Amino acid sequence: MKVQSWPQYKGEAWTYTIDWTVTAGRLGTSVSSVVWSVDSGSATISGEALASNVASALITTSQSGCAMIKVVATLADGQIDIHYFKVQVSEPNCSTSTNRY
Repeated sequence: MKVQSWPQYKGEAWTYTIDWTVTAGRLGTSVSSVVWSVDSGSATISGEALASNVASALITTSQSGCAMIKVVATLADGQIDIHYFKVQVSEPNCSTSTNRY
């Protein structure tokens, strides 16, 4: 399975959402808890929330590079589902070339 990657500038804070509605419905269960963590790289996670099988959290970045985010959902029937995604953090720069042509 390919890990999704999302771009974000250094210093930005974005809310990320994972929706288990279809999976939980197919399995006849619900999500009872979710844990967000930074598996590698540098990022800060805050404002974690879970409502109606949809989890969200605010991810803030302060360093360029890649941050691997891990989200572990425990379903009411004891099953565990793990999602990973990458936040590709960049810092825009401006070329200072003096050659106009």
